[in-house]
Amino acid sequence: MGETVMSIFWLVIMLPCLIIIGVLLTNDAKPKKNIVLGVTLNYAGLHDKRVDAILRRFKRTVWIWCGVSSAAFAAMALLDMGQFIMWSIVLLIVAIIVPYVFYVRANRSLTALKKAEGWSVPHTGGVFVDLRAAANPAKPVKRSAFLPPVVIALVPLVMALCSADEAERLGGILMSAAIAFICLMCMLMYPLILRQRGDVAGPDRDVNAALTRVRRYNWTKMLLATSYLTSIFMLLFYLCMDSELWTLVLTAVYMFVLIGICIATEFTVRRTQERLTRDDPGYIDEDELWLWGMFYNNPNDRHLFINDRTGSGMGVNIGRPAGKVFMALTAALLVGLLVLCIALALGFSSPFEASIADGTLYFSHGAEKYEIALEDITGLDLIAKLPPARRVAGTGLPNLLEGRFTVEGYENVRISLNPEQPPYIVVQTVDITRIFALDSSEETEAFYEELQEAV
Repeated sequence: MGETVMSIFWLVIMLPCLIIIGVLLTNDAKPKKNIVLGVTLNYAGLHDKRVDAILRRFKRTVWIWCGVSSAAFAAMALLDMGQFIMWSIVLLIVAIIVPYVFYVRANRSLTALKKAEGWSVPHTGGVFVDLRAAANPAKPVKRSAFLPPVVIALVPLVMALCSADEAERLGGILMSAAIAFICLMCMLMYPLILRQRGDVAGPDRDVNAALTRVRRYNWTKMLLATSYLTSIFMLLFYLCMDSELWTLVLTAVYMFVLIGICIATEFTVRRTQERLTRDDPGYIDEDELWLWGMFYNNPNDRHLFINDRTGSGMGVNIGRPAGKVFMALTAALLVGLLVLCIALALGFSSPFEASIADGTLYFSHGAEKYEIALEDITGLDLIAKLPPARRVAGTGLPNLLEGRFTVEGYENVRISLNPEQPPYIVVQTVDITRIFALDSSEETEAFYEELQEAV
């Protein structure tokens, strides 16, 4: 499949993420439980023109940023495929983080205006609980409903174990284990939702119970749908691994359906919160417990995981030591991902280099580096066409194959080459087979002759 098709496919996946972030954040500017952008306002505040101006400026800034980011994504499509994917992931992370900077700025402006005007509600500070709303007003589903996806996720494992190919067995085991883990996490998260305190918007206990019921019901649906969808996707993906087209189609369908389920869940809850609290003059204010309106910071609350104030999301209590560790690990993983993607992007542009010195073959391309003693080489060949191959772990792009592959006619193969630049050198040892090429056909052929003479 050509680079142009792959670039379009990647853009189709990436660009909706920016739109979703824009829609979610600008929707936060609509009052839900008298909260806008993480700030609780009374009736006077919600109808103040200065508040409207802050909200309009916030929404305008978010959409301008989304437009600029989308244009940058489109421009990146002119890069080589590998660099395009890595740099677009970096841009996506940055493009998602920056709008939250706008959110914090708007939140602080609203907080300052609220304080200056003295907009208060009857109950400010502390944690408010409606015991009836927290008593699980929605009938829970049985845990057994989450078991079938786990069983489905283990099917590739059974199929892989029956394979005679070691690399295929390893790929199937890793794939099956990852999906089974996701399905198990969905099962484990379900009771966590039921243990969260109920929504409290005011003194009307029926409204609080309805808000809690809607949140829990939609969370349950989302977890079940995610679990079943993910397990079925991976089973079909495993069965179609030999077809690049079908794996791309399945991946795109899976991602769009999953995102659609999550967005539908979120906005169902948001619309209900908006509708049920539209005429509420304002009753409860927990702003002091929410840093920048986003992070719950309450060392006196024993709960580590807590419901977001609006929408269906869930976060961590950074007031607890475990919450601080969780946030630190999340930040470290995010920074690590950025560094990794930048390193890989730079690696894609690095040259394929090979040399012979002191009876040893040296090869390097980005992070892929190895050396082979010439006396250990048991087979050497120059091939004009790569045999049928399937990626086990690594990169499989139109202009770069790098990592571990199963290759027809060879065992335990690692590849590092541009499939658009034949021929390829095959170096076999007792333990492993290496297939590689240099930056041009002429360089590859010249080095093969040099290697042949040295061996």
